[in-house]
Amino acid sequence: MSRFKLASFDMDGTVLEHNSSWVAIHRAFGTEHLGAASLRLYTEGKIDYREFMRRDISSWPKGVTKAQIGEILSGYKLRKEAPKVMEELQEMGMKTALVTSGIDMLAKEVASDLGMDYMVANGLRFSRDGVLLQHGIGRVDPTRKDLAYQKLLRKVGVHPKQSIAVGDTTYDLAFLKSAGLGFMLAHTTRVPDPEIIHIDSLGEIFNHIR
Repeated sequence: MSRFKLASFDMDGTVLEHNSSWVAIHRAFGTEHLGAASLRLYTEGKIDYREFMRRDISSWPKGVTKAQIGEILSGYKLRKEAPKVMEELQEMGMKTALVTSGIDMLAKEVASDLGMDYMVANGLRFSRDGVLLQHGIGRVDPTRKDLAYQKLLRKVGVHPKQSIAVGDTTYDLAFLKSAGLGFMLAHTTRVPDPEIIHIDSLGEIFNHIR
């Protein structure tokens, strides 16, 4: 039994091999340059995340359907060790959660595949006949993922100190630092912050929480 009650994970690049569900859609439609331009404005603080989402979605072809988006996102690949890590966490009596600024259509599939207990992600809107609408549902701001995380913790009745969080980029820092222990997969990023524990694989979290 662990002193921790909840283990929460970023999705893209953390429990999944690829880095961004949004970029996957841009790549499929040939709009990566537009997504990169919007990301730059967001990173510079010139637009907020809801506007960033709106620009992303508006850059995709008109008339895109839910089925098309689902097909693009269906090629996801779980990180090899992720299923075993979730299983071991549950054996220790811990709940698991996916906290991602990625797309909920994909997050639901991933959370289900991994048997995770909770999931919070950003959403796409579709008309009754399945056509993509231009305004998404902003639930998780990438640089303030901690706000969505704290809301989840309150909902499930877990104190932040009783939780761990795992991510893979500097966007996850506020999320990681809001948990009792914050882990960063070092395959892409290392940060000079003593509060962050760098790991090379998901399984290394057990060296710190058993």
